[in-house]
Amino acid sequence: MRSTIAGIALAALSFPAFADDWFTVYGDPAQGTQDLIQIRPASIARGDHLTIEVRVTRSAVREAYGGGKYRGHHSTAQVDCHKSRAWYTQMKFYDQPMWAGPVTMSRAFQAGEAPVAFKDIPEQADRLVRAACRLPQ
Repeated sequence: MRSTIAGIALAALSFPAFADDWFTVYGDPAQGTQDLIQIRPASIARGDHLTIEVRVTRSAVREAYGGGKYRGHHSTAQVDCHKSRAWYTQMKFYDQPMWAGPVTMSRAFQAGEAPVAFKDIPEQADRLVRAACRLPQ
């Protein structure tokens, strides 16, 4: 019985970044009002570029690509692993952190038009690209 409980506890501690089918690239999902960047491994589609789901919540109101304010977004991005670049193709924005409430605006972009970037969170776009390119299908 003890070994079963210990095994379950160890497994839970070993995979916190995969909680709720999302891989946490930056932040802590338990800190709902702080900066958080996640990708969904199950969403990765392979082709010339990877296509992934990304969700972001910010600690403060931010300016969206194309204008407008937001605290969170749930987006689709394409990743070029060979060039270490990523860009959004679709974004749905929320006024509240952790994607709470209704979608307040949405945008669609052409390839390369809206690079994945996180103002005031240095190097995390590169980290997101590396994580997406290393995750299994």
